[in-house]
Amino acid sequence: MITSPSDQGKTKRDTGKPMGHAYTVEFRIYGEILDPGTITSGLGLNPSHTARAGTVWGTRVHRHSVSGYSGFEEGRAPDWDALDEGLAFVLNRLWPHRQLVAEYKTQYQVAWWIGHFQSSFDGGPSLSSSLLLRLGEFGADVFIDNHFVDSNDPEEAESKGGHD
Repeated sequence: MITSPSDQGKTKRDTGKPMGHAYTVEFRIYGEILDPGTITSGLGLNPSHTARAGTVWGTRVHRHSVSGYSGFEEGRAPDWDALDEGLAFVLNRLWPHRQLVAEYKTQYQVAWWIGHFQSSFDGGPSLSSSLLLRLGEFGADVFIDNHFVDSNDPEEAESKGGHD
């Protein structure tokens, strides 16, 4: 389940609600010679994140151009309470485009980019075998970027908000 509709566009990290575990999900296509606009027009889906190689993002410089898709407008992707729900949401929207994604894989890298934000060290994600089979059939690696966030420190929670 995503955060409540009244919090749309905010993350659990922004709302001041107890966090525990929260997940962001984005499917990314990236490469040195990638033109993000080509991916947008090819898939017919609006990206949630694009950048060109050499672009400064925070304290980092992008080594590759990237086109990311979360199913939401740029800057509006929610935090998910359950990783499997977030992955299924994005996967269901990309599933009709899996043949084109397979073609992109011959030129670029593709990956599921997961942000795992946790304010405790217990628990974590669980994925059903049926979702794992679909992810395998889709054919993209999964990268999970783990972040510890002190839910009692709003500045720390906000500063940990971005994932690259």
